[in-house]
Amino acid sequence: GFIDEACRELLAPEHQEFMHTFATAELSVQCTLVRSLNRKANCIKVSSLAYDEIPDHHRGIQQCHTHDWFTPIPEYAFKNWLVGLTKPELVTLLRYCTCISVTATANKSTIVELALTHLTFISVSEHHIYQQYIYRQVDSVLDYLLFLFFGKIGSRLNQFSMRDLGVMRTRKRAAQAQARFSTRDQALSTYVYAIELARLKEALKHNLQFEPRWQSLAQCPEAQGELAEQHRAEYLWLWGKHCLQAGEEWTRVAQILAASTLPQAQEKAIRLAYQNGDKERVQAQLEAIIDAPDNSYLLAFAEDFLARKYHKKRTSVLTDMLRNSARHLILDEVHKHRVEAASVEYYQAQGIRALRTENELWRSVFGLVFWPILFAPEFAIGTEFDWRPYHVRHNNLYTSATEQVEQMLTQCASRSGLKQHLIRQATMHYGQGSGIFRWHKQLLQRLLLFVDHVDIAALNRVLKMMAQDYSAYSDGFPDLLVLTDKGVHFEEIKAQGDSVRKNQLVTITMLTKAGIKVGITTVEWGIDPMQPYVVVDIETTGGRAAQHKITEIGMVKVVNGKIIEEYETLLNPQCRIPRNITALTGIDDEMVADAPIFAEVADEVAQFTKGCVFVAHNVNFDYGFIKQEFTRIERRFSRAKLCTVREMRKAKPGLKSYSLANLTAAFNIDMTRHHRAMSDAIAANELLTIINDYRLSNKSY
Repeated sequence: GFIDEACRELLAPEHQEFMHTFATAELSVQCTLVRSLNRKANCIKVSSLAYDEIPDHHRGIQQCHTHDWFTPIPEYAFKNWLVGLTKPELVTLLRYCTCISVTATANKSTIVELALTHLTFISVSEHHIYQQYIYRQVDSVLDYLLFLFFGKIGSRLNQFSMRDLGVMRTRKRAAQAQARFSTRDQALSTYVYAIELARLKEALKHNLQFEPRWQSLAQCPEAQGELAEQHRAEYLWLWGKHCLQAGEEWTRVAQILAASTLPQAQEKAIRLAYQNGDKERVQAQLEAIIDAPDNSYLLAFAEDFLARKYHKKRTSVLTDMLRNSARHLILDEVHKHRVEAASVEYYQAQGIRALRTENELWRSVFGLVFWPILFAPEFAIGTEFDWRPYHVRHNNLYTSATEQVEQMLTQCASRSGLKQHLIRQATMHYGQGSGIFRWHKQLLQRLLLFVDHVDIAALNRVLKMMAQDYSAYSDGFPDLLVLTDKGVHFEEIKAQGDSVRKNQLVTITMLTKAGIKVGITTVEWGIDPMQPYVVVDIETTGGRAAQHKITEIGMVKVVNGKIIEEYETLLNPQCRIPRNITALTGIDDEMVADAPIFAEVADEVAQFTKGCVFVAHNVNFDYGFIKQEFTRIERRFSRAKLCTVREMRKAKPGLKSYSLANLTAAFNIDMTRHHRAMSDAIAANELLTIINDYRLSNKSY
């Protein structure tokens, strides 16, 4: 229906002829073709098309030949056909058609190489193995029709099966029978550039030789429509990089790059010209960009490059932003792999509310504020398989719906008006795919907290700029939202060695101009003696977190080397405890019969470990079990981890064994009841003291 009705004007005569022929064909013919289309290869064995649901597959295949959908294997596909044959088939052909002596025990790659070298199309075409195969030659027509339906290259009919099986989610409620293109020229232009872009990406990905369809920039056709222009711009950008890597003349490469509308391509063209001495023309280009900017990314580059290369400024804007950062934190090095989360915990320990937001917050506000426009029936172009809204894909929300956007911004110009709108949209559409943000239980709560503190006028200015150029302002947002008595501000967290990326510079500059306070916070790694630790030990019914359960938890909270709090409880695993486990731990079914289940103590465990580094001997065992218990009750558990086994190997190398029992014996640590949670936790804490003493005396560690 979608192709035959909504896309009728986009079909060339050959597409219309195929649609008519297929629609009027017998069921067995239709089923045979559809079954063949689910094969990736064009060369298909005839016997593999025999299915119970096809009443007469022989007639189906015959009619597909009549319609020229199937043909014998053509000579141009001969080598691909050989590569796809089975090893016995190749051996048979080599023995029958050549004088080559080949053994069936040779490996497949060797036999394929022999076949490609010695077999010829003429010698094989009379053999019965050749006659057992057909070639599907309708792909050029089908690929265009699938492109019209799915909007991208490489889509297959099995996506319908995946949808029906529930494997692939679609936006059924938003599906509208409206074509993506206004004219056939737009559709064909987009299709051609999409194909060439896919070919080029495949060549670059696998380091293959690439033969461009167009040998020069002058031969590249003009793009018809916004999507075609996007594909053309990316194609020229990647083609230019490919030519540069291949060592082609820089002037040719620069021309290709400059013809792309992608800002990174234009930046590369300018840098290339500067490197090759064309400095006067580059300066004129930079000044022209600054005088009439049409892209914030390119403007940021032009201002920075002009200042450094022509005005003798020694550092880049990105470097200056880091150097001029107003805030500097020293965090314990155990947080090296979770710097943003550790920064949030640092602020929370100071009594300051902080949330990790990054892009999610801004995309969520944007999506909910403009939901009535983005998903309005008149703009819901495409099919249920389209996740991203039309205006987001085309980056034209403001230009296509200026009046509606301005009306929505006016409606949300007050704090109460914005909150009402967000609540209404979230209530109406919760759980529906947007292609912009992901729903979660705390989403609306976080958005309303943000709206309660932010300057609404500044937020409106940001939303307007996102509507005007979503592709430029959809990422690069700061890591943290920080709420203080003085209001709200955002922080981009940068650890030692991190740099500010160009997209972050563009977005942070936009936020600042709009009136949103943003700063760079640098993080230095050190040893913090006041870092709280929680040393944990658990006893379980077995060794696998996914299958077994916890029977006992023992935890001690440690600050500056001193135990300040303890927590201990038996747990009912709701299953029998194996005898060998009871023999090891002393915990039996009777002891845990009246103990709480994990769900009943989950809040206590979460609160006790909050803001602490999770320490254990073989930490992944204890941490994995506790994380799995939280997962079972659909809760998230995430803490920084420290393993006393791994750290003791660094602090005290050369020991024969690093088991808890051997370490406690080696360092005269009391072990009152081995394999009981609290006793083992206290013993592991003594190891933590040794580890931290070593860390403090070896700060380069």
